[in-house]
Amino acid sequence: MHPPTAIKKRLNELGLRSRLRARPRAQGRILAPAGLLRRLPSTPGLYFPFYHDVAAEYGADLRRHLRTLQRIGPMLSWDEALAVLAGERELTGPMFCLSFDDAHLTWRDVAAPILLEMRVPAMFFVTSGLVGRPGNLTWSDCRQLAAAGFAFGSHTITHQRLTDQDDDTAERELTDSKREIEDELGVAVHDFAAPYGSAVDCGEREVAMARRAGYRSFATTLRPAMHPGESPMWIRRQGLHPAWPIMAVRTRVHD
Repeated sequence: MHPPTAIKKRLNELGLRSRLRARPRAQGRILAPAGLLRRLPSTPGLYFPFYHDVAAEYGADLRRHLRTLQRIGPMLSWDEALAVLAGERELTGPMFCLSFDDAHLTWRDVAAPILLEMRVPAMFFVTSGLVGRPGNLTWSDCRQLAAAGFAFGSHTITHQRLTDQDDDTAERELTDSKREIEDELGVAVHDFAAPYGSAVDCGEREVAMARRAGYRSFATTLRPAMHPGESPMWIRRQGLHPAWPIMAVRTRVHD
C-alpha cells in the first residue's frame, strides 16, 4: 500500500489540477514558462491536437491556435492523417489533425463556424450517452455537423475509465456507442477515442476490443508526434485548451 503521505500528496495534486481546469487562463499562465524550453514543430511529424469545450469567450483564442498551426503545416482530416501513418501520403514536415471530445453544445455554436470559415477539418469523438442532456448536443445537432462535412467517432457511452470496467461492460461501451452513433447519423463510425486516454486508462485489452468492434483507429492522450509506419490503433494526441497562450501550447505540441 502507498504510505499515507504519498496518498495525501497525490490527492493534493489531483485537487490542484481540478482547480486549474476550472480556470484555464490561469492554467495556461502556469504552463507557459515550461514552453520556453520547447519550440513549435519544425521537423516532420504528425500531431493530433484536441480540445473539449470551446466557450464563446475563447473563440478568438481557438482562432489564434489554429492560425499558428496553419502557418507551420497543413491541417489534415482524420482519413488523411491515417493515410500518412499508412505511408500512402508523404510526411514532408509538421502536419496536424484536429479532434474534439465529448458532446459539447459549443461545437455547434462556436467551434464549427470557426472551423468552416478557416477550412479546418475535424473529428468529433462523441460520448453517446451525453447527447441530448442539458448543455450538450442533440442528435439533430450532430446530424447538422455531419452534413457540414465533419467526421464522427466514438468516445464510449458513459465516459467511464475503461480499465475500471469488467470485460462485458467495457465491450458494450465500445460496441453500443458505435452502433448508436451510426444509427442516429446514418454514417459509418470507424474511429474511437478512449476516455482520459493515458496508459493507465486503456491498454491492450481495450485495443483488442476496439478491433473486434470494427474500429480502424484507437486514440489516446499520450503526446509525442507520430510518423509513418506507426499503428493507428494507438494514436497519440495532444490535449489543449483554447484559453492557453501559445507558449503553453508549446508544452504539448513540439518537436
